[in-house]
Amino acid sequence: MALPCLSTLLSFKRWADQQTLAAIATIDDRQYAEQKKIMIRLMNHIYVVDAIFKGNLQGIDHGYQALNTVDTPTITDLSQAMDHCSEWYLSYVDQWSTPTHPILFTFVDGGQGSMSAVEMVEHILHHSSYHRGAVGWLISQAGGVAPKDVLSVFLRDHAQCSESNPY
Repeated sequence: MALPCLSTLLSFKRWADQQTLAAIATIDDRQYAEQKKIMIRLMNHIYVVDAIFKGNLQGIDHGYQALNTVDTPTITDLSQAMDHCSEWYLSYVDQWSTPTHPILFTFVDGGQGSMSAVEMVEHILHHSSYHRGAVGWLISQAGGVAPKDVLSVFLRDHAQCSESNPY
């Protein structure tokens, strides 16, 4: 049995990120201001890590000195930035030719790293799921309805990858 291709998993990530941001937007700012800020900062952390690994994949300086930004973006700005980054990843995996060769990079803390493109994309997929789970719990604690952040729902409701692209 074949696993879903990375393009399908990246599409799932984009969908889940946007569903989560939409759920955060419904949280009452007055009653749950601090919790809502934490939710947005966790989602921003996901975005920053995505952007860092995007830079690593391109072999360019990503410009980040930390795993989050000092300022907390608006949900609208964050949604647009995350969607744009997701589009980049989808385009990247659609075009790559040698996804398993090692790529050397420097972690934000200064340590040296080496991962293949596939490993980097898998990292951002797992990393985002981990943090969206925490955000979903916070949404529930603040009286909201956490989205159904599950691959099975996405696969049921959205197109799947083609057999011609196993990545």
